[in-house]
Amino acid sequence: MSIFNRLKTTVQESKQILTEMIKEYILFSPESKQLILKKKTVLLFCQQAVSKVEQLKSLEPDLSEGLIATVEHKKVQVKIHFTPEKITLNENSIEGELRLLTPPEFYTDSIIYRYLIAGWQNFLGSKIPNGKLPEGVRVEADKVYYALPRNQSQLIEALFSSLKNESTLITSLKQGELMIETSVALSWNDFDLQKLFQLFNQKSAQK
Repeated sequence: MSIFNRLKTTVQESKQILTEMIKEYILFSPESKQLILKKKTVLLFCQQAVSKVEQLKSLEPDLSEGLIATVEHKKVQVKIHFTPEKITLNENSIEGELRLLTPPEFYTDSIIYRYLIAGWQNFLGSKIPNGKLPEGVRVEADKVYYALPRNQSQLIEALFSSLKNESTLITSLKQGELMIETSVALSWNDFDLQKLFQLFNQKSAQK
């Protein structure tokens, strides 16, 4: 066997090993337009979000559907139960759409803030005031919209860099697993396997 052929075989075998390792985190078949991030993967990224966002005190999958987040602003904690529904990939940004599954719940030990919460509940129907939300986030009825720079999501880049700008991903999260549906069929060759492995390995080490 020539050096070129041996090198080609080694690369193919390495790629196959990486693919098998990544299957521990992702369920995917090349014929499908759907991929599923397993529960352990969702938990890893929930932990990362909590470590990076100061106002986010906890984030965990609900037993049936969506995620439950606890956000603290000044002396008020807000418990938010939501599910991701859509992600749009722009050239330099990612736009997301979440749906609130239940009205937000407010908690505080401060008497003054209790009056403020009562006002929110009476005049806003338990909706979160937009002024209390992070920059780039807005609420309309039971929908939450957000935008963030594309380079802040390594996972999106590793999985979907081959998709065209303005592509939309339909998402749902049930029983701790995130299902992502794309408009076109993907294959393992479309994923940056090396980056995915490093990403998952890094997050597992930080757990």
